[in-house]
Amino acid sequence: MVAKQLADANVPVLLNPLQNLPSSFDALGSRLDNAAILHAAGVSIVFSGAGSHNARKQRQMAGNAVSYGLPHAAGLAALSSNPAKVFGVQDQQGSIERGKPANLVLWSGDPLEVTTVAEMVVINGEIMEMVSRQTKLRDRYLPENPDMPRAYIKP
Repeated sequence: MVAKQLADANVPVLLNPLQNLPSSFDALGSRLDNAAILHAAGVSIVFSGAGSHNARKQRQMAGNAVSYGLPHAAGLAALSSNPAKVFGVQDQQGSIERGKPANLVLWSGDPLEVTTVAEMVVINGEIMEMVSRQTKLRDRYLPENPDMPRAYIKP
C-alpha cells in the first residue's frame, strides 16, 4: 500500500513472502505478490520469516515469491546482495568480486527449486566437506543393496 513511499525514502523491507493472511492490524495488506509489488516500485527487499531453526527454507520462500511475479534475479538478490547492503556488510559479502571473501554455494540446478541440492560449499576460499551427522547416519544404517524394497526394510 505504501510501496512508492518506501522506494522514494530508500527504505528496505524485510518480508515473509509466504504471509498472505493478516496476523495483525499491521499485516492487513498481506498478499503473496507483495515482493513483486515492492520490487516493481523500486524497494530493496530481503526475505525473512523462516526463523533461525528453519533458515534452510529461505530459498524455498524466495522461489515462492518468484512464482508470484518477482523476477528470478531479484529473488536471488533478496537472499544474497540485498541483505549484505541492508546490514552494511556489502564491502565484505553479497557479491562475487575480486578481493572479497570466497563464500559460495554451487547448486545442482536452480537454487530456488526445492529439489536442488548444494553440491559444493566454499567458505573463506576453503572447500567444505559435504558430510554431516545426517549423511553419516544415512550411510551407516541404510543398506546399499537390500533384497526388499525400501518400505519393507526395518528403519
